[in-house]
Amino acid sequence: MSLHVAVSGWLLSLRPSGANRRLLGLLRAIAPLLADGERVTVLHRAAVTPMFVHPQVAWRAVPIPGRPTFCRALAERAVLPRLLRQLQVQVLDHGFLPAPRVPCRLCLTLHDLRDADGEGRRNAWLARAVLRRSLARADAVVVPSAFTASRVRVHVPKPPPLHVLPNGVDLPRGRPPAARARPYLLHTGHLEPRKNLGVLVQALALLVAGGVDAPDLLLAGADAGDGARLRALARRLGVSGRVLFLGAVPDADLPGLYAGACAVVVPSRYEGFGLCALEGLAAGVPVLVSDRGALPEVVDTAGTVLPADDAAAWAAGTRSTLAAPPLPDAARRQRAASFSWQAPAAAMLDLWRTLAHT
Repeated sequence: MSLHVAVSGWLLSLRPSGANRRLLGLLRAIAPLLADGERVTVLHRAAVTPMFVHPQVAWRAVPIPGRPTFCRALAERAVLPRLLRQLQVQVLDHGFLPAPRVPCRLCLTLHDLRDADGEGRRNAWLARAVLRRSLARADAVVVPSAFTASRVRVHVPKPPPLHVLPNGVDLPRGRPPAARARPYLLHTGHLEPRKNLGVLVQALALLVAGGVDAPDLLLAGADAGDGARLRALARRLGVSGRVLFLGAVPDADLPGLYAGACAVVVPSRYEGFGLCALEGLAAGVPVLVSDRGALPEVVDTAGTVLPADDAAAWAAGTRSTLAAPPLPDAARRQRAASFSWQAPAAAMLDLWRTLAHT
């Protein structure tokens, strides 16, 4: 049977992100699974060049911006219906809210519900209204964790069919880590309030005040509204020389950063999945996460789970981890290996086929 799926890729190459790594990981794993007569068209901004080549995966530039949200949604409304009819698309795989009204089946991916849950930058009441309207347009909903699925059901008790397809992890051998004078803790992700990075700065200050030879803290991510506050906090606590703001780091540099870390730290108050934690496990380094969102679900017993807002607990956890890592590298890598791209890719392709032919 034939199958033509269009994938919304407006954010590709806009800036490094876990959502982009998820999309590319799934596409690369789906491509070799496509049967004769099945094809995927990745819709993207004009500035994007094809990120991999496969005879059944096409790349098409369209005049839809990645942001701001209002402009993106207006452009989707104007461009997508005619384009999807022209391409004879059967399924649109879409990872953004609000979901557009389209002349084909709609598979909607929800990475998290931070705005609807009051943990984002948008009005929570409006976000819930957008969520309800978007789910009413969707034929199926994909989420990366059981936690996110539970939050969907809180806001929409009778949603479309929910499919939990976890993120995978693929950390190819990258550039070697840059030589650093001091060991370091690593966090990757945008600097935004829900990431709760202030607790790491406070924990670092507690370690220094206690006479511990504390590592540096490397924050690898674009400033999404919390950078100035974090810099001011580090100065006030006397650890500004220990907190290094790397900005957005290219994906090619991440494997080296992970490999060189003495621990990966993820203190978020809200995560729909937590790819940073999974990538830390895949690198074989100790991973410390908060007890919020999907993070405990991701690391299970392979990581250390700490109270999100307890700086003393993060200081103690860091001290213990540096003194004696709780698990051998192999145990962490084994947990990460359970999150391959192959299983979610096969499940996603089966879902597309079901939507197209029912």
